[in-house]
This record gives sequence, structure tokens and C-alpha cells, in this order.
Amino acid sequence: MLDMTIHNEERPKIKIAAKNLNFFYGDHQSLFDNNLEIPENRITAVIGPSGCGKSTHLRIYNRIFELYREQRVEGEVIIDGQNILDRNVDVLELRRKVGMIFQSFNLVSRSTAIKNVLTADVPDMPFFKVLFGIFSKAQKMRALESLDKVGILDKAYTRCDQLSGGQQQRVALARTLNQNPKIILADEPVASLDPITAKQVMQDFVRINKEYKISILLNIHHVDLALKYCDRVIGIRAGEIVFDGPASTITQEQIDEVYNGTKVPTMGEGEGELHQLKTEG
Repeated sequence: MLDMTIHNEERPKIKIAAKNLNFFYGDHQSLFDNNLEIPENRITAVIGPSGCGKSTHLRIYNRIFELYREQRVEGEVIIDGQNILDRNVDVLELRRKVGMIFQSFNLVSRSTAIKNVLTADVPDMPFFKVLFGIFSKAQKMRALESLDKVGILDKAYTRCDQLSGGQQQRVALARTLNQNPKIILADEPVASLDPITAKQVMQDFVRINKEYKISILLNIHHVDLALKYCDRVIGIRAGEIVFDGPASTITQEQIDEVYNGTKVPTMGEGEGELHQLKTEG
């Protein structure tokens, strides 16, 4: 059994609390009685082998799983004191508050960066304005500010299919920032990026977290990036939480336990990198 002790640290306010969480794809259960707390104004990483339930967690916290058939959840998810799984919750309002960044970016590739960022305003707009792409000067200025926050203001009028992978991920981040979220969920945000660009994007998350006090929850394939850039780590194996604690406290033995003896994926090359990162931190 892994050490599930919450280590001594200054405890921040809890932003998300999952209680007795179970998730089902049809008759197949993928999460088993998960209980966890996501701290406010911190970056929390979810790690674990492919298929362990990392992405499932993220899809619960803004109820995006409801867009798919035969998926259901049991338990509670408390965000800012409210059970967001309650039937009376305004889902559109929830998704404004809890922004989502996808691994595939989900951009309109033939549109410019600013037009993609402006789509964050679409749910609140009259149909005819959406149909004809009519945005106010204030909306356009806010979109430009969002692009500036992620350092690509100069690409505002460049089509997204002419941008690099890292720049496209920044457009996706700007689109999420444009909706003024309290929480950002990021599903494998650097999985398709080269090591240098991946580290730059992770640095963007750190800066956004520090400057704008946004709680960030991301699932990430590369454990070394989780340890280097995130405050807290949640380890999931086969739908069960087997580690929950500060990134600085997780041991190599605990990481190996999360991955159940399989190779631990890292962005870097060479043995000993995880140990080196931990000792440097």
C-alpha cells in the first residue's frame, strides 16, 4: 500500500473536493470510490498509466462527460461549496467557471488566433451575432489581452494552421483565459509537443497560476514535468488513488507503485532524471 498521508504543509483553501467518486462507461466501472482535494491557487498534476482514469477525472469537473452517451457518475464533486453534480446546477455557468484545454487544442485551424479566442464568448451571444461573427470592440480588446497574456499577441491575425504546436496550445490557453475562469483543466496539454516547447508551455501555466490566481488541474503523461512544475501530485492506478501529496515529497518507490512496475514516462532522456529533479527542487 502507498502512503496516503497528507504531509505537513501550510494548507490552502480547497477548491475542488471529490467524495466517493465512481464513474461508469456503460457497464464498465473506471473510477472506484475516489476521494481527493484540489487546493486553491495551486497547480495539481494527475499522473498514472494510460487508461487509469486521468482524463475521466477532468471530464467530471465541468460535466463534459454528459456530452457522451452511456457515461454516468456517482458521488459528489464540491467546487466552492457547491455540489456541481446536482441537477439544479447551471452547466453553462459551470463551464465558464471551469475552463478546459484539450490535448488536440480544439481550434478552428483555418481561422485566426483572435477568432478562436473570441469563441469563448459564443455561449452568451445572440444566434445572429454568432452566425455572422459580429463581436463588439470590447470583446475584441479582451481577446487581444488574452493573447497578450500568453505572449502571442503578434500572432492574433495569423491562421492557426500556420502556427507551431506550442503557439496553438497558447491560443487554446488564451481562449480559456478569455472566459475568466476560476479553474483551468488541462488534458495532456504538452503530449504532442517537443521537449523545449513542452517546458515553455508548462512555464506558461506556472506564470498564469501565479499572476492570475487560477487553480490549475492537469493530467500529464510526463512525470518529470509534473514534479518540476506542479505543487501537488495525485497518482491514479486502475481507477484508484494511490498517492496524494506535495510533488516535493513523492518518492521513486511511490512513483513506481503508481505505474505498477511499468516504465515511468518522462520528457527528458537518461536514467536518474526523476531523482535529479527531486534533489534540485
